[in-house]
Amino acid sequence: MDSVFRVHSLCSYLAVFYQHIFNQHLLQRQHLQPLLKANTEQVWPSVFLLLCLVMLALVKVNAYSKVVKIVQSTFSVKAMHAMDREEVNPFKLYHLLLSLFFILNLSFLAYKINSVYRLILVQEARLAQFSFFLFLVCLVFVFKVLMNRLLSFFTNERKAVSEYTVNSVLVNETFGLLLFPWVILAEFSHYDPLIFICGAAVVLAAAMILKWYRGAIIVLVEERIGLLQTFSYFCVLEI
Repeated sequence: MDSVFRVHSLCSYLAVFYQHIFNQHLLQRQHLQPLLKANTEQVWPSVFLLLCLVMLALVKVNAYSKVVKIVQSTFSVKAMHAMDREEVNPFKLYHLLLSLFFILNLSFLAYKINSVYRLILVQEARLAQFSFFLFLVCLVFVFKVLMNRLLSFFTNERKAVSEYTVNSVLVNETFGLLLFPWVILAEFSHYDPLIFICGAAVVLAAAMILKWYRGAIIVLVEERIGLLQTFSYFCVLEI
């Protein structure tokens, strides 16, 4: 009899010990079954980072000295004229890689701004948003190249337009390298991404101001083209 009482006490104790945590208060269970932990991590930003690092490695291995000259020409007029005398070929591998590097980072920055402020394509996947901005940036660059060709043809100022185009390409390639750390930190850092987005915006603004300054020097001082034509060009193609 005593053993039966002990077994009954033990069962009562175990029943109290193993009762559900929500039985003794007013909280109500919303899910009766266990929930799977959803994985929200995105793989493609890591692929983007790896692609950018591979491009930088290829440029460094194949044309490190050329990249140094490009950076120097961005901040030195003398180095810029030296690059002009070498007849810059934008279709060389390192120029293509650096230009593509700038386009990718600019597109990723646009995607990141859109993901923070939720402007357009909110319901679409993040990779689809990035692809949209990549297509848009490429479209703008193609449009700008075509308009430069038409402008040089109709105005007969081929030398000035060509010189400004080369200058613009070199500035983009240099500031693409400066833009990359801000874009990566905005995506992978645990801090507020808006801080790094603002830093990237400052880099882009500096690149634009430098291009406009170089363009004004080329067309107003060196080529002595009218102020109205210069202002019209910047309004149509740059702004």
